[in-house]
Amino acid sequence: MLLDAQWIKHTALALGFDACGLAVAAPIPHSQWDLQQWLAAGRHADMHYMEEHVDKRYDPTLLVPGAKTVISVLLGYKPSALMEGTVKIAQYAYGEDYHERLKRLLYQLLSALSDRYPDLQGRPFVDTAPISDKYWAVQAGLGWRGKNTLLVNPTLGSYCFIGELVVTLAADAYDTPLPDGCGTCERCLKACPNHAIVPSPLPAVGTQVDARRCASYHTIENRAETLPPDVKLSGYAFGCDCCQLACPYNVDAATRYQLTDADKERLGSLAQADEASFKKATRHTALNRIKYCQWQRNKR
Repeated sequence: MLLDAQWIKHTALALGFDACGLAVAAPIPHSQWDLQQWLAAGRHADMHYMEEHVDKRYDPTLLVPGAKTVISVLLGYKPSALMEGTVKIAQYAYGEDYHERLKRLLYQLLSALSDRYPDLQGRPFVDTAPISDKYWAVQAGLGWRGKNTLLVNPTLGSYCFIGELVVTLAADAYDTPLPDGCGTCERCLKACPNHAIVPSPLPAVGTQVDARRCASYHTIENRAETLPPDVKLSGYAFGCDCCQLACPYNVDAATRYQLTDADKERLGSLAQADEASFKKATRHTALNRIKYCQWQRNKR
């Protein structure tokens, strides 16, 4: 029995996803992904977890034995407005933690698939497991890999969360990658205050992010007591949107999150919050990824 690709896409959109596409589950050609070169160059900084399960990162069939299809989904997150104040937060962290929201919807999609296809086995993924989200989203025709290394969708821009279902049945149709839409534009590269977007050694890939120079890495992943003095945070205490704000596709991207007055008050209050207030206000948000001491360190 083959999966009905159109039914899957219709069901995904009905559940609340903004886009859905399908790709054949197969090992990623080493010429199409520069993970090993990125690791060898030390551009992952101290994110040593990226050195683990490299074989699984390249091959989804090692994550789900017998896998035949990768179903990729997107959720847009562009807010209706930017938060106010001098202490800035990356826009993806304004609302509910995307891990929780995506996983909830992916399990609903998996349940619908299981009801229709009793023999199907599958597993949902939301960037906490060793799978290349952006590569599979590209293969599923949901966008292209922009020069800032993020997935760029024609409607959502790069303001989108990515998730997958890796399943054990083949589909009756698969999607194909979209053509590169960035062309000669280099606004994201020029907008990075730390020049963290660097050439990839693989021509097919284009660019990499050197985490050692990236403000997003330093404000979230770096657990040191102090940050390198030459790293410019541009006012961000969590993440960084400099490259995204410069992207023309994001200027015209569809709004997917209404930033209410209550949201603005909650986000604005974080600048002066004590530890207890910070923990309460960031519960079930992506900001829960960092500790209060990091938050205080980042507000420089």
